[in-house]
Amino acid sequence: DFRDAVAKATRQNGKPVVDERILSQILYYLPQLYQLNRDLLRELEERVARWTDHQRLADIFVQKGPYLKMYSTYIRQFDNNVALLDEQCRKNPAFAAVVREFEMSPRCASLALKHYLLKPVQRIPQYQLLLTDYLKNLPEDSEDYKDTQAALSIVKEVANHANDIMKQGDNFQKLMQIQYSLNGHHEIVQPGRVFLKEGTLMKLSRKVMQPRMFFLFNDALMYTTPVQSGQYKLNSVLSLAGMKVSKPSQEAYQNELNIESVERSFILSASSATERDEWLEAIAKAIDDYTKKKITFTSSRSQEEADGLGDSGAPLGSKAPIWIPDLRATMCMICTCEFTLTWRRHHCRACGKVVCQACSANKYYLEYLKNQPARVCDHCFAKLQENSDRCVSTSVSPISKSGAFSFSRKQKKIPAALKEVSANTENSSMSGYLNRSKGNKKQWKRLWFVIKNKVLYTYAASEDVAASESQPLLGFFLREEKYGPAQKLQFKLYHKNTLFYIFKADDIPTAQRWIEAFQEAMILEQ
Repeated sequence: DFRDAVAKATRQNGKPVVDERILSQILYYLPQLYQLNRDLLRELEERVARWTDHQRLADIFVQKGPYLKMYSTYIRQFDNNVALLDEQCRKNPAFAAVVREFEMSPRCASLALKHYLLKPVQRIPQYQLLLTDYLKNLPEDSEDYKDTQAALSIVKEVANHANDIMKQGDNFQKLMQIQYSLNGHHEIVQPGRVFLKEGTLMKLSRKVMQPRMFFLFNDALMYTTPVQSGQYKLNSVLSLAGMKVSKPSQEAYQNELNIESVERSFILSASSATERDEWLEAIAKAIDDYTKKKITFTSSRSQEEADGLGDSGAPLGSKAPIWIPDLRATMCMICTCEFTLTWRRHHCRACGKVVCQACSANKYYLEYLKNQPARVCDHCFAKLQENSDRCVSTSVSPISKSGAFSFSRKQKKIPAALKEVSANTENSSMSGYLNRSKGNKKQWKRLWFVIKNKVLYTYAASEDVAASESQPLLGFFLREEKYGPAQKLQFKLYHKNTLFYIFKADDIPTAQRWIEAFQEAMILEQ
């Protein structure tokens, strides 16, 4: 009918309103599918008319089975054909007018032409449902039972193939949608690339959390900055090759996850622990699938060698480290001197630690920075030199302190006992931030606390390598505040009848875990 409408408009205009080749592509395989279904309907009607004589239907579908595969061909080209229709309507006003007039005709029942182009896509699932229902109502000794099973198998195969094609089409459309949403020209559509997940996460910079839109593919993790409604500025596309994802051990950062990749490494924060776990699982699975695929297709490396890469870890300087955020360290993580307005923080580009200028006066050529020189801490400088000395031949050489400025600062002497346990120590009974006050009317101060080996350690921040105080908890006891929502967050630490401190947690469950950890540390084990 639509082809007739186009032919009529062509006669009225005296010239073709659309090229015949383009029209045939838009209506791709529709004439053949139309004829197939007419023949199918005619044969089914004939069988139903003589049902008492010949109670069989399914053999018709078995005979038509090879022709049903035309649906797969039609579905494969469906998105392209609809896009071609849209393009012609935009570029060709005469053709657009024919489409509008046809859609307004009683024959179309006020439905768009695209609606009817979609009908063949929906036909195969309908045949599958009909045959399934028909088989359920057939006794097993029916002469049509085996043919119905065979027909259903054929239709299912075509339906599954069609579903796979449609999924590929949906994936292509999603990749195109993402590509169009990026400012500038970026090739997001890549052969074999599959979209997996998207969402907004907070990315931790040196000082503040900033919202970033993340897109996870089967080969890369991309993050962008929202600039306006539905549009994004591309920040980076990180390959899954060599990437690691993990969650921090400290309970205080339960919504965070760590991303380590060759190009960049950073900390992300989700809106909840549940959302964090969803991203953690999705990224970990994508990395695992990508790695297995690479192992399968890489014949030059054995399975054992490939497995060994993940266990041994990347050499220092070959991957970007996760930078410790500025606010999580109040002292140099090497010499423990405190940072001030004049004695400032610096990040080691090899390990990511926060260090002072005296402990990071060296530079070294780092592989992940394409062998450009970058500031490194004294510990990493020594390790990198040691690794370089092991190599028989190397084009990389260090830039030592002899070519750099020399710094010195008088350090405050810290007792050895306060250096025994760092703020991010493992195997502690409890660690995290609490507000602490020395009395009911005293000012609250937010500090990081660690309970380990029945000792309470106090730190200014969560990555400090030395405690500001340490207090054995044996002989102490707690009193909980029972009344009022605010009071349930608080608990008091006493020695004999003397009040030492009042603590306040951020929420009641956290307060309860701290109370249990304190009480356990106050009891001498038998």
